[in-house]
Amino acid sequence: MEAKSELLLGLLVVFGIAVTAQDVASQTQRPSFCGTNDCPSYQLLKKYENFEHRHYEETRWVVTPLVQDVFGIEMMKSFRRLFKYITGMNSEGQTINMTVPVAIDVPLESSSVSSTMSFFVPHEVENPPTPTDPEIHLKKSPEFSAYVRQFGGYALGFMYEKHAKALAEDLKALGLQFDETYYVRAGYNDPFTLFNRHNEVWYIAK
Repeated sequence: MEAKSELLLGLLVVFGIAVTAQDVASQTQRPSFCGTNDCPSYQLLKKYENFEHRHYEETRWVVTPLVQDVFGIEMMKSFRRLFKYITGMNSEGQTINMTVPVAIDVPLESSSVSSTMSFFVPHEVENPPTPTDPEIHLKKSPEFSAYVRQFGGYALGFMYEKHAKALAEDLKALGLQFDETYYVRAGYNDPFTLFNRHNEVWYIAK
């Protein structure tokens, strides 16, 4: 995909009570909803009525701060920093394929967690180049479990917030423990995908 298309892809991506549960025995899988893009693999631990419990592999991310604002201007700035990194603005001048999801950590009220935007580092890049922008850093995330709610359509910020609230309510109703200081917005699709769009909100399981 050409650079302009990748940039447009990312900008649209970021704007944006169970009564029974089924235990699922499965191998770590690469999700079909990632399309042709690389993305984190996970094992599905349990499927509830409205959400899933997943165990993710160790992952690496390139991360930048995100200032929350009403019009999304700061979000565009954060995306551009990450996009410049994967298109060669790094210590090796290396071009890295676009991946999914574009992940945004959203701190909740009275939380000390800072808001960030992250790109997943693809599996094929064994030694990610060092960022040259001081506002970007590489992060290795150890294996983790997450509760994930999925929804479709072109997702805006208020839609992620709505689904995150619904997920938190379901988790509390079931007595499931999770990190309540923030949630993750995860967007997977380019702007040209009109149907079967895929969006997620994550809470990290305790």
